[in-house]
Amino acid sequence: MAHSYVQSQVSQRRNFARELHDGINQLMVSVKFRIELARDKLEQPEQRALAELEKGSDVLNQAIQEVRRISHDLRPILLDDLGLESALHSMTDDFAERTGITVDVSLDLPVQRLTDDIEITLYRVTQEALTNVERHANARQVWLTVWQKDSMIWVEVKDDGKGFSCSAQGSDDCGIGLMNMRERTEILSGDFSVRSKPGMGTRVRAGLALV
Repeated sequence: MAHSYVQSQVSQRRNFARELHDGINQLMVSVKFRIELARDKLEQPEQRALAELEKGSDVLNQAIQEVRRISHDLRPILLDDLGLESALHSMTDDFAERTGITVDVSLDLPVQRLTDDIEITLYRVTQEALTNVERHANARQVWLTVWQKDSMIWVEVKDDGKGFSCSAQGSDDCGIGLMNMRERTEILSGDFSVRSKPGMGTRVRAGLALV
């Protein structure tokens, strides 16, 4: 039942994300191009009119970026188009470029694609774990490992950052991010664990049954 529920959510989110990306987003991009074309065709542009066109173009561009962000949050298009391996590599490449933190990636995925609910859960757990590293860890190195053992698929994100103690540091380090990862994993009857000590880095691990 849990798998069916999550798969239904994934399907709905995928359809909505596609509608946003391929429908509304494309219409707004078309409007933005028309505004820019009108601006360029003004033979003797009156400064106030030109300024308003510039403002309109800027606001529309912000709206386009927001639609893309919402679409990606609902369902990463790259995950659908190219699969989990490419999506994880893209995520870690962006993370390393944005933060300057070195990421060592080791992915041992089954030849056959995983089910939608497992793929999105592994993707979101990795995404949330990297977000926590960026915000809290002050790390120099991150290791992302995905592997299959027996009838389980595992993901682990480990860093060499400052680590934490929930009892000592409170909800800032032990709050909604870890709770979201745990809930995502456990709704599919998976295993989730966090290991961390001050000065010793953090390891987040999640495992999901393949059958």
